[in-house]
Amino acid sequence: MGIDLALPLSLPKIDLSSDDLSPGTTSWDLVRGDVFRALEEYGCFEAVYGGKKTDGSVMEQLEEVFNLPSETKRRFVKPGDVHFFGYRESTPRSPLYENMAMGEVLDSPAVQSLGDLLWPDHSNPRFSETINTYARKAAELDLLVKRLAFEALGVEKYLDSHIEHLTHSMTLSKYIAPNTMEDQIGMGIHTDKNFLTILQQNHVDGLEVQAKDGRWIRATPSPSTFIVIVGELFLGWCNGRLHCPRHRVMIKGDQVRYSIGLFSKLGGTIKCPEELVDEEHPMLFKPFDEIGLFRFFQTEEGYKAESTVRAYCGV
Repeated sequence: MGIDLALPLSLPKIDLSSDDLSPGTTSWDLVRGDVFRALEEYGCFEAVYGGKKTDGSVMEQLEEVFNLPSETKRRFVKPGDVHFFGYRESTPRSPLYENMAMGEVLDSPAVQSLGDLLWPDHSNPRFSETINTYARKAAELDLLVKRLAFEALGVEKYLDSHIEHLTHSMTLSKYIAPNTMEDQIGMGIHTDKNFLTILQQNHVDGLEVQAKDGRWIRATPSPSTFIVIVGELFLGWCNGRLHCPRHRVMIKGDQVRYSIGLFSKLGGTIKCPEELVDEEHPMLFKPFDEIGLFRFFQTEEGYKAESTVRAYCGV
């Protein structure tokens, strides 16, 4: 699926919400091809998934969280954490951005614990219920996309083992309105360091994905769809068969932008399946692990690298 330079660029939009979408069906085969082409060419796509179960309630909870006093948000700290879990205030480098990040969101009471920390004097069950519902729905989509991609790559036999080694983190994000009509940097150009990202946004524009030819694609903002993005772990694992896109957040105007992302990660040694290495696709990466990749990213060399995994363990 090449890029037609005569047409405005947009991310592919794929409907994954059909009740008839099951392995072995014609609809499955068609969607599998669409997902693979999107991840191969763009490294991301907009996914329709979950119907009415994905709505603005998540964004309402994000607004409530970030409207808490700064001293309350600062209670959420994870000192010395390599992944920067905890609350991160805006900085001179990122003056419009703040976030809260937590790990093991599907296998621990992390969300409930955060709610108890932020509202110690009274429970906020709606926060935990809403965010946990998002996490479960996003994890379902994460697995569905991987199942389709693994099949398209011809390595579906590795899916069960992959699932056994998965962990999931989550980031809640706020981008302060710059109150100007000139684009301002909400988050600088980067690639995701995880395996696969499932992102949900509110209605405010901002996310831009770089196409292979260097042009920037403005992703459609919607609280009822998801943006799926290939991370550097997936790039290394698939021997470069899929694209890992650089992306950024550029914001303007007088409205606050909120987003929430689920990030799947892979424990242990990451090595591409032997089926993905041949004469046409020689080995691109030495075996590596997620923690080592992230620690390298924290060095000056890793931070400046256009592709962290290529700089860290490229052959």
